[in-house]
Amino acid sequence: MELTVRREDLVKGLAKSQSVVERRTSMPILSNVLLQAEGEAITISATDLETSFIGVYPARISKAGRLTVPARKLYEIVKELPADELYLKEKENSYLHLSAGRANFDLVGLAADDFPQLPTADDITGLEFEAEVLAEMIEKTYSSISQEDTRFNLAGLFVEKRDKDGVGFLRFVSTDGHRLSVVDKAVPGVEGLQLEQGVIIPRKAVAEIRKLAEEGGRLSLGLNQELGIVRRDQDQFILRMQEGTFPDYNVVIPKKAKQTATVNRQAFSNVLRRVSILSTDRFHGVRFDFKEGLLEVVTQNPELGEAREALEVAYDGEAFSLGFNARYFMDLCAAMRSEDITLSFVDDQSPCLVKGEGDDGFLSVIMPMRL
Repeated sequence: MELTVRREDLVKGLAKSQSVVERRTSMPILSNVLLQAEGEAITISATDLETSFIGVYPARISKAGRLTVPARKLYEIVKELPADELYLKEKENSYLHLSAGRANFDLVGLAADDFPQLPTADDITGLEFEAEVLAEMIEKTYSSISQEDTRFNLAGLFVEKRDKDGVGFLRFVSTDGHRLSVVDKAVPGVEGLQLEQGVIIPRKAVAEIRKLAEEGGRLSLGLNQELGIVRRDQDQFILRMQEGTFPDYNVVIPKKAKQTATVNRQAFSNVLRRVSILSTDRFHGVRFDFKEGLLEVVTQNPELGEAREALEVAYDGEAFSLGFNARYFMDLCAAMRSEDITLSFVDDQSPCLVKGEGDDGFLSVIMPMRL
């Protein structure tokens, strides 16, 4: 393998591989990236066996070949080099020689034949849409994905296609057992997705899709019951779906609210942030005291003291109190765009249903907690 490639392209591809490669693994090859020189391009591949990245970038190929080298060290070297172009050459015993100007590096690599075979997803139909739409849907659901890997069926994003009044839409759902987020978006061509039933995209893969979507432009998302593929320009991620059955989330969504309060989203978030300073680090427990026209947020911590702050709300029902994790509401306020949001309750022991006019197709359910 021998080639010359723009440093900018190599940095771009290696940067996307960093969060995919395994840092600590019993398989050293998974800490490496596979470099393939062929035709007029260099292909950079990385995998942890569940999520795979493939990036193809133009290069001047003098000799075709394949080689794997440590992903992290190669990235650190390449991003520090001042040259516009880099020269790469495979040497004996799977070494990679890299030079730019007066700088020369020889990296110990591993044989490309030991690199895992990446799954192919070329036959999966892709759904084309604006990247910002996908980024928004993930932003509204990502914080609700369970961080507990033992609850594997919750440690991912549930995706399904739905139909309402003849209009097809894409639905994302996430829950960690304490909160639930659901977002619907009408996307042209969604009926073409090969989804007989919903699938669960693992949390790590969702994070990679989010990064790609935040770059903007247009992208393609394809899913079936086993694999998913996200393409944007010359980059693509191939994802294995999470095993398990996602719970029936519809049963926890309140159908009829008896009490509803409307509050300014930013003011609400600011109050929660200030009051929760004195809450415990683990639970961030606060109490909501509702009375006509007013919401008082209170926290009491025996070790630190008490904090309370009131803000005006549109509420004219009976007085009642409920305890919640303030962090869940702060995450929610950060993801939403509505100027005002509505908090709806069935009674003083029920979960809170949150919606906003500026967040069409989105709802969140937050379970109460004992304080």
